[in-house]
Amino acid sequence: MKNSLQTLNNNTFEVQQNLYFTLSDNKYAIPLKNVVEVMKLPALDYPQKLPNNIIGVLKFNNININILDIRFYLDVDVTKYSVDNKLIVVKTDESIFGIIADNIENIIDFENSKIERLPFVSENRIIDSLYHIEEQTVSILNMYALEQLLRQGVETKSDVDIKSLFPTDEKSLEVFNMRAKYLITKLDNSVAQTAFVNDKFVTFALNETSYCINLKYVKEVTNKMNIIQLPCSPDYIEGLMTVRGDFITVINFKKILNLSHTNYSQKPKVIIIDSEQYKIGFLVDEIFEIADIPEELIYNKKTSIDDTFISSEIIRGNDIQLLINMEKVLSDEKMFIDED
Repeated sequence: MKNSLQTLNNNTFEVQQNLYFTLSDNKYAIPLKNVVEVMKLPALDYPQKLPNNIIGVLKFNNININILDIRFYLDVDVTKYSVDNKLIVVKTDESIFGIIADNIENIIDFENSKIERLPFVSENRIIDSLYHIEEQTVSILNMYALEQLLRQGVETKSDVDIKSLFPTDEKSLEVFNMRAKYLITKLDNSVAQTAFVNDKFVTFALNETSYCINLKYVKEVTNKMNIIQLPCSPDYIEGLMTVRGDFITVINFKKILNLSHTNYSQKPKVIIIDSEQYKIGFLVDEIFEIADIPEELIYNKKTSIDDTFISSEIIRGNDIQLLINMEKVLSDEKMFIDED
């Protein structure tokens, strides 16, 4: 008789998935349902008479979207941007806009019962609640308030020269411009019209290679925590870790994919895969982004590595990402072990 290595999750809470990111060492969260795409910061346009609540404009899927830095609304010191900054494209009922971030930390479930609502929330207050994760406090952004500030053209009190925040060295400008050019040319008009109904994918690193999986398989992304090793378990089982009371079986994804180097980076992430009955977590080196990827960019090509679990290549500009067939991974015999 076989028992799944995937750990049964019997707890049922009313939860909402959130994208958890950092900016100037502060922690923020956005409901994942509002996230269209997460990308590396590209070059922005600066039309004349741009209000100071907008740091630039980006052409995204043939739509000009405004880009915000929420620090201007929160009286937080604004540091200079770099090629390492991220851009979160979000969609509300009536608007599409972008938010600057330093790093994308996790995708995480917030239990609604543990969200602390702030008193005296006005419609212009962009933080309306808090969530406590271990010893850290995450501020949850009020998407409606951000939308209203944009629509009303409410300016900030800052007198910072926005252009001075962006690097001017030749190498950085080349990187920014290359990213912006890719965004302009990646989709033709027919694809752009349906861009927001494409599947979303989480992209991540294993060694020096970029991979992605469909977001529908992802329950959350979290930091690697203390892992309890399991005696007499296969070598691709890292052990068990607990996430808010749930036991998660952590799998060494590199060994599942038969990669040559199976050690991990100093700050690996765990992608927790969710099904109706089970939970497991796959260890990865780094999370890159969440992206809408149209079918036109997915190619059925052989790769130079063991492609047992690789279904396709995704070619986005100069980047090649390998799409993992999660149904095949989750049904593989390595996900099961004899009870004896």
